[in-house]
Amino acid sequence: MRPARRSLAERFWSKVDRRSDDECWPWKASGVDGYGVIGSGGRNGIMLRASRVSWEFANGPIPNGLCVCHRCDNPPCVNPAHLFLGTLGDNNADTRSKGKHGYRRHVGTVNGRAILNEAQVLEIRDSIEPARVFAAKYGVCEGTIWAIRRHSTFHGVSKP
Repeated sequence: MRPARRSLAERFWSKVDRRSDDECWPWKASGVDGYGVIGSGGRNGIMLRASRVSWEFANGPIPNGLCVCHRCDNPPCVNPAHLFLGTLGDNNADTRSKGKHGYRRHVGTVNGRAILNEAQVLEIRDSIEPARVFAAKYGVCEGTIWAIRRHSTFHGVSKP
C-alpha cells in the first residue's frame, strides 16, 4: 500500500527556509531562472512558481492578468510580505525604477542561481592556483572556475 500523498501546502512549506517575518524566505528546492518551482501534484500536475503559490496561500487567488512581483528583488524569496501583485507593465516599471532592467540585472549575486559571491570570484580571478583547487574549495566544477577567469557567463553552472 502506498503512503498517502502530501498536500501542496505540506510539500511547499518543507521547501522554504522560513526565518523571521521581515526577512526573505528562500526557496530551497528546484527553480527556473532563480525562481522556485513546485509541482501542483498528481500524475498530470503542472509546475507552479513558488512565489505565486505563497501569495495564494496568504492572500487567495491571483486575478487573471496579474503577476506576483518581489519588493525585495530576491527571486527565490517566497515571503508573502515581500510580494505584491501588479501587471506585467507594473513589474517592468518596478524593475526599471530599481535600475535592474536589462541584461545585467541577473549578473552576480543578484542572480538567484549564483553559487559564489563577489569576493570569491575576485579571489579566483586574482589567483594562479589551479582551477581544481578552487573547484574543490567552493564545491563547483572546474568549468565554473575557468568561466570566471575568462569573465564569461553561461547557464547550467552546477556542483560536481
